[in-house]
Amino acid sequence: MKLEKLSNIALYACIGVGVLCFALFFLVDYSNMDFDGVHVSPALTDLVLILMYLLFLITAGLTIWSLVRGATINSGNTGPNPTGIPSGKVTLCTWGTVIVSLVIGLIAGLGEEAYTTVSGVTTSAGMVTVVDMWLWAIYILSIIAIAAVVISMSGYLTKSATPKE
Repeated sequence: MKLEKLSNIALYACIGVGVLCFALFFLVDYSNMDFDGVHVSPALTDLVLILMYLLFLITAGLTIWSLVRGATINSGNTGPNPTGIPSGKVTLCTWGTVIVSLVIGLIAGLGEEAYTTVSGVTTSAGMVTVVDMWLWAIYILSIIAIAAVVISMSGYLTKSATPKE
């Protein structure tokens, strides 16, 4: 089986499992009232949390595997890059964007106050700031990813890279 076909199957399986879990989350006993009679506590919240933890662990594992594999494959390669992709520049831009988005999120989240839930659980102001930092970073990186997909689908970069006759 070709690697591309296997990759497509894995992608569609992940999308299918995600859609199924979220559909079950929203459709199965969603009006389950919480202890205070005001807030809704869906019955399958744990299912979505487990899905998120699994996806995070899989992503972290694949990232580490890719880094190790890339380092071992390219460790003895001193010649020109056969693909023509400037991987060093792509890596620097990626890490730079992540770090800049985290700094923006940290600055935007400074000065947060402690948060107390209805049940009386208090979250420290520092943790609220950290959560806000990651949320800002996710928003920024998502917008950049969407823009990259739109530009890639438009074919603009392919047209501009094609030599004119």
